[in-house]
Amino acid sequence: MAFKSRIFTGILVVCSLVLLANCAFPVRPGYDRKSGTYKRYRVATTTPEPVDTTAVDAQEELVIEEKLAVEKKPDTTVVQIDSIAKVDTTKKDSVKKEPAKKVEIASKTVADTTKKQTSAKTEAASKTKKQAKPASKPTNLEKYAKEWLGAKYVYGAASKKKTDCSGYVMQVYKGFYNIALDHNAQRIYDDGRGYSIRRTKLQEGDLVFFGNFWKISHVGIYLKGNRFIHASTSKGVVITSMDDNYWSSKYKGARRFK
Repeated sequence: MAFKSRIFTGILVVCSLVLLANCAFPVRPGYDRKSGTYKRYRVATTTPEPVDTTAVDAQEELVIEEKLAVEKKPDTTVVQIDSIAKVDTTKKDSVKKEPAKKVEIASKTVADTTKKQTSAKTEAASKTKKQAKPASKPTNLEKYAKEWLGAKYVYGAASKKKTDCSGYVMQVYKGFYNIALDHNAQRIYDDGRGYSIRRTKLQEGDLVFFGNFWKISHVGIYLKGNRFIHASTSKGVVITSMDDNYWSSKYKGARRFK
């Protein structure tokens, strides 16, 4: 009995020692009992899952959906063109269906209006041509110069009703010879285009000048038969003889421009 009790106590002692050992040195992760130190944790190496490269990004899916939506839309331009073409064809059909009588009446009215317009244009053109015809150039100097006979003398004027001596000469020379002269007797006398003519060699159309010792104060146009036509201060445009006592005493010379 003593031996059995000893064995039993020995087993108890061993069990208690084991329990004490377990309580003194608890098992901890990473703790090595043999070395009495902690080891580093070992992370379980797991193989990464294979990535599905065939998967489509969410943004790309939206783009694809938009493209598909655009492609599925009906072509409205074709519909609009077809509608326009239908409207045109209906208009043409309606025009064709109009009675032929109306078309004939319209064509007749258009033809009548065009005829009237052309006739009016031709009449207007003929009138303008008649009006645009230039007046025939005078050929008789004395006859042309006499158109001013009776015009009153007005200093500085130059018309068929009122004129002075240089203004009268200026008008006649411009209308008959197309020669422009100054509206001044002294400047006409000094004009370099004219050249001096003796009194015995005077011809119709020559200009005769009168004045005093200091200046030229009067001018007239010589006519056949020893006469000259001029605008006098007292009588206006008149024809006077070159042998007149008053004018022969004031005679200063003659110039020829033609």
